[in-house]
Amino acid sequence: MEFPKEFKECPICYCKDTVCRQACKDEPSIPNGTFVSLEKLVTPIQDPNKISLPQVKTILTQYDVCAKCGTRYCVRAELISVPVTVQHRSGNTLRGFGPVG
Repeated sequence: MEFPKEFKECPICYCKDTVCRQACKDEPSIPNGTFVSLEKLVTPIQDPNKISLPQVKTILTQYDVCAKCGTRYCVRAELISVPVTVQHRSGNTLRGFGPVG
């Protein structure tokens, strides 16, 4: 599979429109052609506690809801790198994800 992978229609009714696209279509603050979705999920494919790199590879999956039948489905999946930040709390070093941009 090549990334990014877009799923352009509902797997149930084959409608190409989603709730988020409908809600954002006349929004002037969103540039034309911008990919929009209701929900984004970042899942690391590397353990951030076991790497020494400043970034961790992740899969960004985006979900939306079919505007016709209401089915929630994945509309896009892509590989991204997310900065790993180090935070000090009570003398312990913790690793976490930085902002997704």
